[in-house]
Amino acid sequence: MNRVFIDMDGVIVDFDAYKKASGLTSYEIKRKPGAYLDMPPIDGAIEAVRIVIDMGFEVWIATKPPTGVSYAYSDKAAWVFNHLPELKRRLIITHDKGLLGDCGDYLCDDRPHKANCADFPGTLLAFVDGFHWPQALAFLRGERKC
Repeated sequence: MNRVFIDMDGVIVDFDAYKKASGLTSYEIKRKPGAYLDMPPIDGAIEAVRIVIDMGFEVWIATKPPTGVSYAYSDKAAWVFNHLPELKRRLIITHDKGLLGDCGDYLCDDRPHKANCADFPGTLLAFVDGFHWPQALAFLRGERKC
């Protein structure tokens, strides 16, 4: 069974909307206790993740926390528990996504230049330049409209 590893911020969590609404900088947000708990999901992202699960993929959340901010780890986990409880046992918190997966797996990430995504051995679905869930779902269905 092929796996799909899904990043949080910018892929399923709307970090930018929270940043805009709060008026805080990215640095301040990453160090604010509870900030990750308050972030909304990206419109359609929760449904898209569930579609990927229904397609038969083994889905994992793979997120990079801010370095040295211990409560961000638990806040990110709590977000998954609240919004995607079916993935509560499929949560990976790592600074090196290149260690994940095999050649038949997929990584959905909006910052492919970070967290060693370039060394991911499978297919990187970079959520950049207008590529997001509609395109990712089409790709995973085999329509390959990237």
